[in-house]
Amino acid sequence: MNTENKESPLKSESLFLFAWNHRKVIGTICGIALALSICVAYLIPKKYKATTILFATQNNNLSSALISEQPFASKDFLAFGEERDCEQMLQVIKSEDVMYALAKKYDLFHYYGLSNNADKNSVLKSYYDDNFTYEITEYQSIKIMVYDKSPVMAAKMANDVVVIADSVYRAILGQRAQAALRIVKGQYDSACAYVNKLEDSLNFYRKQGLLSYDYQVKELTKGYADAENHGSAATIKIMEDKLKPFEQYGQGYWYLMNTLEEHFKWLQTMKQSYIAAKVNAEQFVTPFFIANKATIPDKNTYPVKWLIVFISVFAAFFFSLTGLLLSKQLTSVFSALKSTPKS
Repeated sequence: MNTENKESPLKSESLFLFAWNHRKVIGTICGIALALSICVAYLIPKKYKATTILFATQNNNLSSALISEQPFASKDFLAFGEERDCEQMLQVIKSEDVMYALAKKYDLFHYYGLSNNADKNSVLKSYYDDNFTYEITEYQSIKIMVYDKSPVMAAKMANDVVVIADSVYRAILGQRAQAALRIVKGQYDSACAYVNKLEDSLNFYRKQGLLSYDYQVKELTKGYADAENHGSAATIKIMEDKLKPFEQYGQGYWYLMNTLEEHFKWLQTMKQSYIAAKVNAEQFVTPFFIANKATIPDKNTYPVKWLIVFISVFAAFFFSLTGLLLSKQLTSVFSALKSTPKS
């Protein structure tokens, strides 16, 4: 049989020789792929990339950082943040609040041609995910990359992502800070009112002559003793009359003074808390440092024309060669089957 010792085309000739023998077919296919890929590469809309880089901060609590009297309170609000701070800030940047704020500012529904889409919100999110990318770098910074057909638009949106994220972050903290301020202010006002009430009650004792209890009692007692030793009965009577209010109101005066002292300490504590809450509610420091603001790119990032052409031509060469090899192999198999004698 002539076909028994026929070798596979892969064994009988080298791959290079096989490709050379079919160079016209392979060349034609690669030429078509080259022409089509060049056309496609030039038809794909250009995209420009603008990049903003920022570092999250470590401490955004101004009251704790600047006016706290606690010995272990963090005061280094200028320090760069750690990985957790970056991840928290990244969540804010990637939030839908930032996306919709950008969409409103730049009318992205119209810009992307989505105004008439029934599912325009879902499609916008898809466009947003494709054109806005974020990552935490090895240096614990956040890189914001915006791709757009307009280099100016790409730079503007990359910078405004940071501005809008700052506003969203302020709003998140502001809600809690305002709620805390209302609670602390209520407590502080209550403490002030109670201390004022105690002060009004203390005025009664002051009208009775109890101004400085310890000093007055000490001096009057000394005067009374001197009167008993050297004075007349009238002098003793005068000293007794002066001491009588202290005997009559002394206990109440002391109770009120001790209560006032305790609540004054409470008032001072609430005052510090109120000042801290007021600072947190009314003052705000940006929770990041901008290391690199986006500038208008002068060269498009996408598409990479040479890469598209190279991959297309290489793929055409590979699949055409594979197809020819497979075709020859199948032809050999069918020829062998046909030449096999029937039993």
